[in-house]
Amino acid sequence: MALLDIVENLDSFPYDKVPSVLYSLYTHDREQVIGYITPFTAAHLKHYAEVFHVEGQKVYIASSLDTVELRDRALNEVAVSLRSQGAIGSLKGWRDELYTVYYPEHVPYMNLERSFCPLLGVVMYGIHLNGYVPPNVSKSGGYEFWIPRRSLTKQTFPGMLDNTIAGGLGYPYGVMETVIKESYEEGGLDEQFVKDNIVSVGCMSYYYEVTPGVYDKDDCFVQPEFQYIFDLPFDTETVPVPVDMEAEQFFLMTLDEALEELNKGMFKPNCAVVFIDFLIRHGIITEANEKDYIHLVQRSHRRLPFPLR
Repeated sequence: MALLDIVENLDSFPYDKVPSVLYSLYTHDREQVIGYITPFTAAHLKHYAEVFHVEGQKVYIASSLDTVELRDRALNEVAVSLRSQGAIGSLKGWRDELYTVYYPEHVPYMNLERSFCPLLGVVMYGIHLNGYVPPNVSKSGGYEFWIPRRSLTKQTFPGMLDNTIAGGLGYPYGVMETVIKESYEEGGLDEQFVKDNIVSVGCMSYYYEVTPGVYDKDDCFVQPEFQYIFDLPFDTETVPVPVDMEAEQFFLMTLDEALEELNKGMFKPNCAVVFIDFLIRHGIITEANEKDYIHLVQRSHRRLPFPLR
C-alpha cells in the first residue's frame, strides 16, 4: 500500500467543499459551526426539539442552553436517550468519558460523552506516543519499535496494531496528565521514566470519514481529530506490559518489520499516520525517497474549520 493511500484513508473528508447532504451544527448563539452531522443522525436529533432546532440543513443548539452546565446536561441526556433506544450502533460503545468541545477558540463550550462526539462531528483530541529503541542502543543496530496489538474486545479497530501509547483527551485531564495516565494504564510505564525521557514533537490533524461519501448509516460519520504527538526513547531493559488490557500484547519490531505491517494495512488508521510522521521526522522518509513527501506532510496537518482547544 502506498504511503499516500494510507494518509488519504485517514484524511478522507473532501477538501473542495462540504458534501451538501451534511447538516451544520451551530452553537446556541447561531454564530459558529462546530461540526457536521449526517442525515441519519440529524433525523434522530429532530425528536429532541427542546435541545436541537433543525432548520433546513442547519442544526442549532437551543438558545436557552446558554451555559456550559445547561449544555452538558441537555446534550448528554439526548445521548443517554438515544443509547437506550438502541437506534445508533456507535453508542453501544459507551465510554462514560467526557470530551470537551471549544467555542470560542480555547474556551470550553461543553463536555460530551465520548461516543456521542463523532455523531455531532465535533473536534476530538488525543495523545499518541511513539515508543522506540534508538539505533545506538538497540540490539539490532537500527530503530526498533514497541508496537501493541489492540484487544479484540475494543469498541473500535479490535485486533489492529497501535502506537505504543494512545488515548483520548478526556475531561478534566490535561495533555501531560493524559500521557502519564495512559502510559501506565496501557503499558505499565513508570511515571518518572516517562517524565525523564518523553519528548513533545508536535501535533497532527485530519478529517476522517468512516466510509467516505456514505452518510445514511448509523456507523457512518465525519470526525475531525487533533492529536498531540510524543516520542519516547526506550533503553533495552524497559519493557511495556499491558495493565488495563486495552492492548493484548506488545511486540518489539525492527523498522523493516514495522514497515511490512504498515504496508499490509495492519495499523489502526490514525496510528499508521502517526508512525509515518515519526519516519518523516527522523529522516527515514525524505523528499529524496518518497515522491509524495509534500502531500504526506500536508495531509497529516490539516487546518480544521472549527474553534480549537
